[in-house]
Amino acid sequence: MLNFTRPTSTASATDLVWPFQGRHLVSELMGSPGAPIALGQLMNDFPTVTDITPVGFLNDKPVFACAVETANMDVMKYTSGNLFALIGRIAGEQFDVIGRAYQLLCWERDHRHCGRCGKETSLADKGQSRACEPCGLSVYPRLSPCVIVLVTRDEELLLAAGAGSNRRFYSCLAGFVEPGETCEQAVQREVMEEVGVEVDDIKYHGSQPWPFPGQLMLGFTAKWRSGDINIDPEEIDEAIWCTADNLPPVPPPFSIAGQLINGFLKSLS
Repeated sequence: MLNFTRPTSTASATDLVWPFQGRHLVSELMGSPGAPIALGQLMNDFPTVTDITPVGFLNDKPVFACAVETANMDVMKYTSGNLFALIGRIAGEQFDVIGRAYQLLCWERDHRHCGRCGKETSLADKGQSRACEPCGLSVYPRLSPCVIVLVTRDEELLLAAGAGSNRRFYSCLAGFVEPGETCEQAVQREVMEEVGVEVDDIKYHGSQPWPFPGQLMLGFTAKWRSGDINIDPEEIDEAIWCTADNLPPVPPPFSIAGQLINGFLKSLS
């Protein structure tokens, strides 16, 4: 279990680190998927190790994230892959911890300078924010609220393949909450925009952090009220009504989409 209190001490060679190259997580080829690596080992094996970022305490030991350059990576010792590649391969709790590491790394990288006056910022409030001393602006890690909804009609559920997703799986409909909008209003708007149907009986299910790079997924169920499927091709490749007997590939059970789908299927039995 990760303690979210961020270390304030400088990382040592023996401290464990999750190394990233862009959106790709670097792991030891013969190690466990997603396992952190000792900082000293990374500094010996990679020419560039930067942006060492405190994440929290794992089993009472400080853990960090960092950026590495993989151009000359030893492919007999290391491998790298998009965070999506870890879905279904590791436990949901571990995925969330790695996601936090990636989110904090991106946040610190993107807020080195103040968005108001352009001066350098520094960690403040026990590492929970970045502060600009000249103008007094404090910036905390950004979370973007996003609704995800399973629309049902009697024993059918509405699933969609996102545009450009290569149809790895069909999932629930989702979208960002707009300023001044409630989550329930966002559910109604997103469903109408993406597939052209009206819904009601909107009920909250639960939430999940989603590090791509900083969403907080807010899960809902809703019942179809009216309308035929009419997709927005810029957002959706295909949307279908399906039943338990003809489900397409769906997201893994630990994901919020998987939870919504499995919860509905169990309610039918």
